[in-house]
Amino acid sequence: ISQCIARARERGVPTVVDPKKKNFLAYRHCTLFKPNLKELREGLKLEFGTPDVDRAGFEAAVARLREVLAPEIVLVTLSEHGVFAQQAEEKTYLPAHLRTISDVSGAGDTVISIAACCVALGQPAAFTAALANLGGGLVCEQVGVVPIEKQRLLAEAAKL
Repeated sequence: ISQCIARARERGVPTVVDPKKKNFLAYRHCTLFKPNLKELREGLKLEFGTPDVDRAGFEAAVARLREVLAPEIVLVTLSEHGVFAQQAEEKTYLPAHLRTISDVSGAGDTVISIAACCVALGQPAAFTAALANLGGGLVCEQVGVVPIEKQRLLAEAAKL
């Protein structure tokens, strides 16, 4: 993993990670690291609450993650609490969009896919988080794992 990231960095190719428990801390110097809240807790072996009730604990965990992995961007999905992004010292909290949730299957995949596109285009973390959060919410309105509908995403993004 470290060799892949190093080679990508040498060539100016961004690396975007949606980690799981195994190898959680193996992605040092990736471009974007996107755990969900549970993965962040388990990966760092820390206990803290959601940002709305334990912002200091949550931000301490993100600081620890940034210290260990040194990613350019941290994007944490917070389920019904929205999403958090940090790039350098800029922190962005975005609430979840109010939607009728049918099925959360595939939401994380949609978030990382949109985030990867944004990173490839050089978009800042705040925009990346906003568009990825929007897309993740849209796919939750449908049952099963479904692709994001490009026209719907564009129409909804225009309203932001």
